[in-house]
Amino acid sequence: MIKFFRTIRRTTKYLKYAIGEIVLVMIGILLALQVNNWNDERKAKIEIEAQRQSNLQEIYHDLQKDVVTLDTIIAQLKVQKEASKYVLEVVESNNKFIGDSIKFIQNQFNTSSSVAVDRTKNTWDNLNSSGQLLSLKEEELNKKLFDYYTYYDSRIKNFNELPKEIRLKYRKEVAPCFDLGNVQMLLEQNPNLIRLNAKWFLCFLFLDELHDSLISIYITCSLNINWFGEAKTQVQSIIKYMEQNLALEINLNKNL
Repeated sequence: MIKFFRTIRRTTKYLKYAIGEIVLVMIGILLALQVNNWNDERKAKIEIEAQRQSNLQEIYHDLQKDVVTLDTIIAQLKVQKEASKYVLEVVESNNKFIGDSIKFIQNQFNTSSSVAVDRTKNTWDNLNSSGQLLSLKEEELNKKLFDYYTYYDSRIKNFNELPKEIRLKYRKEVAPCFDLGNVQMLLEQNPNLIRLNAKWFLCFLFLDELHDSLISIYITCSLNINWFGEAKTQVQSIIKYMEQNLALEINLNKNL
């Protein structure tokens, strides 16, 4: 009987030891899992922050490209504005005298040319459409970007709805007098051939509907130079804001 109880005690001791070992192993596994989770969470946070900084850097570069695009648009509109003014002054003159036929044709060509006004989708568009703007963690920047691109896109939409139509209408009006493609070729190859075509100028100068179209082009150029200028002011303000408040995120020192 005593031997029996000793065996039970020994077995109980072994069971306690085994249970203790199992508990220690389980604790070890749980700790390992927790450490692994911590590492995964840390890696995830690092990746999220890296992506956030990457998005901010891309937005910063997109804004710089917008400045270049807006400068190009404004420069094209200024050329067209001056060209339409030149042609309009000849049309409005009493004798409709053309002192320099080559200069007149060049200005007429610039007046009728299409101004490229467009915007390609960028990082902000992708984040906005996918609902990920909050990932930037910059509420003020988000508002500035939203206001700017809303204004910019509205100006593009406005230009493509009316001013672009006015230019197309003008080209149709002058089409009976000028084969614009042929005129451009002659300007490049032999300008003297243009001087010999007096009928081109007579046809052009006495088009009844021409005057109103020239005025419309001049006015829309003036208005859109101001409006796209305002968009440029906005984008430059956002760039300055990012440089002052997000220099580390956009890696400004490296960019410079």
